Amino acid sequence: MERIGIDAGGSLIKIAYEEEGRLRLKTYSAKQIDEVVQWLEMIAPEAALHVTGGRAEALKASNKSISILKEFKCVIEGTKYLLLKENKLPKTDYLLVNIGTGTSFFHKTDRLSGTGIGGGLFTGIGAIIAGTSDYQSLVELASKGDRSKSDLMVSDIYQFNNSPIEASLTAANFGKDQLDKSVSVEDQMAALTQLIGETLVLLSSLTANSLETKEIVMIGGSLTGNPLLKQVIASFESMFDYNLTFLEKGKHAGAIGALYHDE
Repeated sequence: MERIGIDAGGSLIKIAYEEEGRLRLKTYSAKQIDEVVQWLEMIAPEAALHVTGGRAEALKASNKSISILKEFKCVIEGTKYLLLKENKLPKTDYLLVNIGTGTSFFHKTDRLSGTGIGGGLFTGIGAIIAGTSDYQSLVELASKGDRSKSDLMVSDIYQFNNSPIEASLTAANFGKDQLDKSVSVEDQMAALTQLIGETLVLLSSLTANSLETKEIVMIGGSLTGNPLLKQVIASFESMFDYNLTFLEKGKHAGAIGALYHDE
């Protein structure tokens, strides 16, 4: 292979390359930088590296031909590539939401804003709740929980009266008495997932509304292997009147954009 695209992020290192005419994708933990370098030396010692992301400089020690590219441009271009390949390109302008360690909001060629709410919050608070920061372990715990045992629901407040808003909505995240021993680690992780999903939905819908678009495309490592987070986000689609698109390979958008970057 002549070229490899790498997105060295805060939590994950994503790799994209072509082999026998097919796009190949790999993922490493950000802590596995030495393993990434060893893999590169073994599989393609002569390949040019197109690297983006906050940890891009860490790969300079690999003695390779390295081009460090602008992260936001790579994410945007990689997303366009995937939208075309997956036949999901919206007919109008769309808001791009990249949920990684944190979350960024893009429109056309610009990054509009961002928030620290994302996968880093999930693993950080998850470590306090569950005693582990392993992402998939935390996702599995959340999938088994009942967030209504931890969250104060609108239905809890309006038990004896008609609710003025949807009773299944959250009145206060983690608002129930945490001294209640029936609230398990699984329940709290489910509530944390709900908090993250709800917040990102609110920010995304407000941003999309300001752009006068109903099209929202979501990518990022925090969505990969986390069906509960996707479910939370998708559950508000009709309420906020937007059209939501998840990209199957969206976690690698930055690496794909770097791979196909036109010098």
